[in-house]
Amino acid sequence: MHPYQGQSPALNLHTKHSWLAFMLAMFKPIATINGHEVQLQWGDNPIPLQPGIYDIQVHVKYLWDIGKARIQVDNRHGSPVALYYAAPALAFMAGAIDYQPVKPPHEALSIGLVVALPLLFVILCCCMGSLSNLSGS
Repeated sequence: MHPYQGQSPALNLHTKHSWLAFMLAMFKPIATINGHEVQLQWGDNPIPLQPGIYDIQVHVKYLWDIGKARIQVDNRHGSPVALYYAAPALAFMAGAIDYQPVKPPHEALSIGLVVALPLLFVILCCCMGSLSNLSGS
């Protein structure tokens, strides 16, 4: 239930997550609007608000709150506001929120880790194999 039910949608909060963080699809994002929790879905979330100033924080509830991002919205003129939230690609990082579409934070770092860690593991295994062959000779 939205805390501002019965009013026209004045905020559209679009949420997304990185393809690297596909596990987040199983968990719903949550917005806290001036202290009121609002359950969100991935994608568009029309939220009714009266004109005013709002402190909005979005995160994904997992074992801990992932990807906290905060923004203040001035809606005193009553015109609709569009916000875009992106959960981080790495669970220990902050999310991103803005009036323009945003990319999931640290996605390039995540791709680098996905490529580098297995490669590092293969190199380490090859080096350990070479060392064991030298010590066994």
